[in-house]
Amino acid sequence: MSDHAAAPSAPRAPGASIGLKRFAAGVLGYASGLPFLLVLGTLAIWLREAGVGLAEIGLMSWASIAYSLKFIIAPFLDAYALGPLGRALGRRRAWIFVLQLGVSGGLALMAFCDPTVSLPVMAAACFAAALFSAAQDAAIDGWRVDVAEAEQQGVLAAGYQLGYRLAVLTSGAGALFIAEGFGWNASYLAMAAIMLVVAALTVLLIPPSADREHARTEGSLLEAPVRDLILLVTTIPLAILCLIGLYRMPDLLAGVMAQALYVDTGFSKAEIASVSKVFGVALTIGGAFLGGFLLTRLSMRAVLVIGIVASSTTNLLFATLHGVGHEIWMLALAICFDNVASGIAGTALIAFMSKLAASEFSATRYAVLSSIYALPGHLVGGLSGYAVDAVGYGPYFIATFLSGLPALLLCLRLPAERAPAKPAEA
Repeated sequence: MSDHAAAPSAPRAPGASIGLKRFAAGVLGYASGLPFLLVLGTLAIWLREAGVGLAEIGLMSWASIAYSLKFIIAPFLDAYALGPLGRALGRRRAWIFVLQLGVSGGLALMAFCDPTVSLPVMAAACFAAALFSAAQDAAIDGWRVDVAEAEQQGVLAAGYQLGYRLAVLTSGAGALFIAEGFGWNASYLAMAAIMLVVAALTVLLIPPSADREHARTEGSLLEAPVRDLILLVTTIPLAILCLIGLYRMPDLLAGVMAQALYVDTGFSKAEIASVSKVFGVALTIGGAFLGGFLLTRLSMRAVLVIGIVASSTTNLLFATLHGVGHEIWMLALAICFDNVASGIAGTALIAFMSKLAASEFSATRYAVLSSIYALPGHLVGGLSGYAVDAVGYGPYFIATFLSGLPALLLCLRLPAERAPAKPAEA
């Protein structure tokens, strides 16, 4: 599988231990995860409580299409080093730091909006925060691929997932608890402040990845990464690209409407925070580590199959929750299964895409792959509010369960791999 789109490997950062790399991946995973719910799930709860309709909430989720534009941004991240700042911090860290400041600014602007009177302004601020976040993700992905060899990517993916899920705990439960006590505006201001702290940690704690001076031939720094991008999309089989595009479809279709379901079923912010965010995120962290463990014992194909089956099946529990009504035990069951499944599937897909992205222009390559993964689900998910208005929560979540079938069939078509030869070292 790693033979696809072969290219010269990027140089790795010397001297950094795998433990330090895993810790750094966790910190950057936190930076990546913090904005995600604030422009999607947590925002959906705010909007629903403010009386915004399901159709508008679904359309607001289109702000997340910014995460599918990373392939446009990533060549600039690979080609330009931000002058003196890039020389001081290294190209990857410099971009990450600047983009984190942009995310913080976007969240702060959202904090000053009232969705009942300025929804278009909030939508613009939300898209800006998502766009900076997406560009940050591309820089982080390039750092992660550059800093570790292929056999270490599973370990770094698990560390990244851990940090990401801790950030989801912050922007989910933390934001809800703050909103319960001080209001939504204070909650989003607090999240913007946390992002500034993360930016400072990026400068102080993250080891630099090795940079390579790209050839400045034919008058354009962008030519080399763009040429590498064309090589990637023309050499990876179409079935692989379709698999990446469809793999997280069940999660992306269910995500925004699940938050609205909680509110409409009668759960309070405190209940959602306690069960969905605290309990659920803890299980997702466990799922991420379980995914990393499975990658050291089973083939990539086997773990991908486990992830898609689990993440699709969990959507049936959301349909059941709608039928059962306001029952904490049912919410806990649905969240338990959903988050473990999401952790396994996320870790497997990150490791899979990281193998394909390893090259001199890793940020560009990984950005293309992650854009392919995000775009179909986000495009269709924007219409999810209309679908729920038309058919109801129960049939909608059953349909999202069936949306995982194409990805499952594509996983089963992947060539068989041997299980890792050195599970203890991995």
